[in-house]
Amino acid sequence: MPHAFLLHLTSSDPRPLRYPGLYAHGLFFALLGKLDPALAAAVHAAPRKPFTLAALEPSPPAGRGGEVVLRITTLDDGLFGPLLGVLLREGVDGLALGDHPYRLARVVATPQGSPLAGRRTWEELAAAPPTRCLRLRFRTPTVFATSKPGRRARHTPLPDPLLIAKSLLSSWQHHSPLRFPEVEAAALLAVFELDLELTRFADLRFERAQAAKGFFPGFTGAVEVHCHSDSLEAQRALGILQAYAFYAGVGAKTAYGLGLTTPY
Repeated sequence: MPHAFLLHLTSSDPRPLRYPGLYAHGLFFALLGKLDPALAAAVHAAPRKPFTLAALEPSPPAGRGGEVVLRITTLDDGLFGPLLGVLLREGVDGLALGDHPYRLARVVATPQGSPLAGRRTWEELAAAPPTRCLRLRFRTPTVFATSKPGRRARHTPLPDPLLIAKSLLSSWQHHSPLRFPEVEAAALLAVFELDLELTRFADLRFERAQAAKGFFPGFTGAVEVHCHSDSLEAQRALGILQAYAFYAGVGAKTAYGLGLTTPY
């Protein structure tokens, strides 16, 4: 089942982290390698990563870089338990983010501890109430990567309704054991292309964020996407995708901190 949990890391080093998303990505695979090198290699090579990572601002702010909060979600049913176990074991001796030494101070895995933590079974996500309106808050910069002629990538840092729905549906089809039949998924995409409309946005901001080896344009803010179709299948799918966004994120580079998304 998908899980979302927070790691509170503390350090005596006052220097702020320059590239927290990149360092968190490296830490994730270092821990996974200690758990199972073959699993780490397989996950690293996977075109679609079964996890997301994001570095969050501590609340209240830490001031001089002495605390980092990492949010991790896992979409692979066999990944959460072993990963948490190796985190608790290795966190006692210290965890490295780049050249900064950190210790694991706290793990938050329930919504009682943080609204950004929790877990849902695939069956619970598939039973989400139907909706005609996606209401999503993009908390970290979000960008969509699409192909251009010559195998070049186009980066779209805008809340395009079709790209939002297509990103979530594609992820659901890849990771969920309860995926839509191919014919139904194709029909949903056709409905989304014709009948989705951006009807509201708030606090929309543009910024560039570091991910992997480059910087990418992205947007943050809250949006509402309305579906004009009367299709009950489309409304059911939108309800599922809205609930799933909490764990999957939206867009490209979610394993590096981009695309952290929550329903509202």
